[in-house]
Amino acid sequence: MHPQQRFPFVSTARAATITSAAFILACAGMPRASGRAANDAVAATQARHFIDSLRRTQSIPGMAATVFRGDREIWSEGFGLADVDGRIPATPVTLFRVGSVTKLLTAVSLMRLVDRGVVQLDAPVNTYLDGLPTHWSGVTLRQLAGHTAGVRHYRGAEFFSRAEYPTLRAALGIFVDDSLLFPAGTRYGYSSYGYNLIGAVLEAVTSQPFPRTLKQLVLDPLRLSKTLPDSAGKSIPDRSTLYRVTSSGVSATPADNLSSRWPSGGYLSTTRDLARFGSAAHRPGLLSDSARRIMVAPQRLPSGDSTRVGIGWRVGTDAAGRRYYHHGGTSNGGAAFLIVYPREQLVVAMASNAFAAWSEPEAVRVAALFLH
Repeated sequence: MHPQQRFPFVSTARAATITSAAFILACAGMPRASGRAANDAVAATQARHFIDSLRRTQSIPGMAATVFRGDREIWSEGFGLADVDGRIPATPVTLFRVGSVTKLLTAVSLMRLVDRGVVQLDAPVNTYLDGLPTHWSGVTLRQLAGHTAGVRHYRGAEFFSRAEYPTLRAALGIFVDDSLLFPAGTRYGYSSYGYNLIGAVLEAVTSQPFPRTLKQLVLDPLRLSKTLPDSAGKSIPDRSTLYRVTSSGVSATPADNLSSRWPSGGYLSTTRDLARFGSAAHRPGLLSDSARRIMVAPQRLPSGDSTRVGIGWRVGTDAAGRRYYHHGGTSNGGAAFLIVYPREQLVVAMASNAFAAWSEPEAVRVAALFLH
C-alpha cells in the first residue's frame, strides 16, 4: 500500500538450457513439445530458481507466482510455507494480502460504472457524496484514480489501525477534513485515501457496501472466487499467516483491521486469481474499448509532464522497449505485484506472506523469461 520502490535484482541459480529441457521430455517418453511449449518449460525452470532464490535470500516464509498468456495459465507454483508453525506449503491457491494491487480491482469497478453511465470521471466527487468539506468541490474521480487530487497518504500509525468501520463513508473521517496537499490536478501525489474516497462513491451510487459492489462488477463476472476482503477476526480457508521479516528473524505480524481501506489495499487474493484478472482487464469483454484505453492512458499535469498513471494502472517500459501495465502492493504481512504486457498478452502475478524487498524489477524479470 505504500508507494512502490525499486530494488536491485537478486542473483539466481544457473537455469537449465533449452537442449536439456527437450532431452528430459524425450527421455520421459513424452511427445516433443512445440517450440513455444518447450521455451515455456525452460522459462518456468528459470523462474522457479529465481523466485525460490529470492525467497530464501530475503527470508520470506512463502511466495507464489502465476503466469498467463492470453486467457490461459502457462505456469503457476508456490514456494516455501503459507504457515510456518503448521508446515503448510504455499501454493497458487494460497490467499495472500495483496495490498495496493486492490486499487486495480477498484479502478476496473469504477470504469465498469463509467461504461454504464452511472458515474463520470470528470465529475466532482461531491456530485456523488453529500456533506464533504468545501475543499473537495474541485476534486474529480479521474484525479483521485490517478493520484493527482492532492489527498494525503497514511500518517503515523494509521497503516496499522485496529479500528473497525461499518462503512467506507464512516472511515472517511480519518482524512476528509484535512487540507489538500496541493491544488487538485497540479501535481502527482500517491494516496491510498484517494481510493477509499472512490470506494465511498461506489457505495453511494450502488446503494450497497463496497465488497458487494466489487463482487458484482468484477469478481463474479471473472469467476474470481478466491478474491475477498480481509475481514478482521474472520476464519478464511487457505489464507496465509502474516509475517514480518527483521534482522532478528521471522515473526507473526501484529493484529490490524483493514475495514477502512478495502478499496485501496484491503483484499486477499491468490496469484491465480490476480493473473486471471490482469488478463481479462485488458482484453475485450469486461470493459469497452474506450474504457480500456482511458484506463491505461497516462494522465498529464499542467506542465505537460506525464504521471505514468492512468486510472489506477501504472505504465512502464522494459529494457527491450516493451510496454507494460502494472501495480504493486505492500501491507502488514504481505506483498504482491501484477504486471501485464498487453501486446504480448502476458501476465505475471506474484505474492508473498511478508513485506520484503522485492517489487517491480523482480516481476519484470520473471515476465522477460516468458517473452520469447
